[in-house]
Amino acid sequence: MTVNKIKNKNVFFQAPPSKAYTLRSLVLSSLAEGESKILGPLLGQDQLHLIGCLKNLGVEIKETDNGLRVNGNSGNFKPVFCTLNCGESGVSMNVLTALACLVDENIILTGSEGLLLRPIGEVVNGVKQLSAEIEYLDKNEFPPISVKSGTLSGGYSEMSGSKTSQYFTSLAMITPYADNITTLVCTDEMSEKPYFDITQEMMSRFGVEIVNHNYKKIEISPRKYRATEIDIESDYSSASFFMLAAAICNSKITIHGLNKSSKQGDRKMLDYLSSMGCSCKWVNGELEVTGDDLNSIKQNMKDTPDLVPPMAIAAAFAEGVSEFTGVGHLQYKECNRLEAVIHELGKMGIRAYFQNDTLFIEGNKADIKGYNNHQ
Repeated sequence: MTVNKIKNKNVFFQAPPSKAYTLRSLVLSSLAEGESKILGPLLGQDQLHLIGCLKNLGVEIKETDNGLRVNGNSGNFKPVFCTLNCGESGVSMNVLTALACLVDENIILTGSEGLLLRPIGEVVNGVKQLSAEIEYLDKNEFPPISVKSGTLSGGYSEMSGSKTSQYFTSLAMITPYADNITTLVCTDEMSEKPYFDITQEMMSRFGVEIVNHNYKKIEISPRKYRATEIDIESDYSSASFFMLAAAICNSKITIHGLNKSSKQGDRKMLDYLSSMGCSCKWVNGELEVTGDDLNSIKQNMKDTPDLVPPMAIAAAFAEGVSEFTGVGHLQYKECNRLEAVIHELGKMGIRAYFQNDTLFIEGNKADIKGYNNHQ
């Protein structure tokens, strides 16, 4: 079977909406008092599962021609169904673990088979330190869980952030509705800091300011969110794969809709590709990425885990050995991303291996072989 080379080497692409901004907007608008408008949201499976869970908690969410209208309940949730299915969404599971403490009935949180294999002990322990009562229904440290109706007292909570910043996002967004000031302490080095930056930005846009002491100590005072209108910005994570296509095909892609000054960590894709030999520049508010012969790269990816898969492909087409450090926490995502990347690159004739928190990729012009099936 022969796959023809691409012919169109000057492509225009509209970047899709941001997953991270959409998820946070849904949670914060549900907690706010009054009607919020979410314009241009991403409605993928994670978002749809979260919307379903919030509706089961009694939140009114309506789809409109240009987005969503959310009638928030100011933190007073009255569920219509007490079992919430988060699908594959780890963010939803983590956030709802804290949010369920504000519900006036006991809540069960569950999800698809893959999600039930993802440990949640850190966020559960974090919420328990703020007076929550949570029970594991099957295996310790893993969902499904039962969250007892109650309130969050606030106070002091310590968690590890080495695997993800999601735990701190989850508690930070919910604890403005705690009885007292909440102090979240990161006991080590927080990974994925840009995602927490997005959380802090979005909380501010809904009227709640928090104090972030260099990601080591985060202080949240009791306060109500106010309803607002949010225009969801475009997603660098999704756009990164189109940048990748330009990089490995020696073509040019023009991407419309990205925010040049975004807090999204994945805008680092421009820096990474530039250091590998690509041209990345802004022209009249649009991003132009032009590919060229690629050089290997050594890069810490602790804060940009979603860029490891596309950058791994770029490394496969580069000259030399690339090294991506700070990637150990990718073993705990929706799947073991390191295992998946290494396995799939192997199918393309690329040697890749993980050692001492570093992913090594030996670039060798990846080759995909077909088997003449279904010609």
